[in-house]
Amino acid sequence: MNRSLVWGTTLIVLLGIAALAGRASQAPIQAQAAAPSRMIESELARCRTAGQDDEACRAAWAAAREHFFGRPAS
Repeated sequence: MNRSLVWGTTLIVLLGIAALAGRASQAPIQAQAAAPSRMIESELARCRTAGQDDEACRAAWAAAREHFFGRPAS
């Protein structure tokens, strides 16, 4: 029983380390995505008062949908 307890504990520790290592490698990607998000927000603020015929506003709304839903607008 001692041997299986040691192997089980080792497995749990290794899985925890792997999960933390995977999370740490994704952090810089999320930090870089914050700046374009602010630009989109400022453009959307301008577009709230503009008409629907503005192509830049359509592009900003599409980018906001893609950022929120994680896929291009269809």
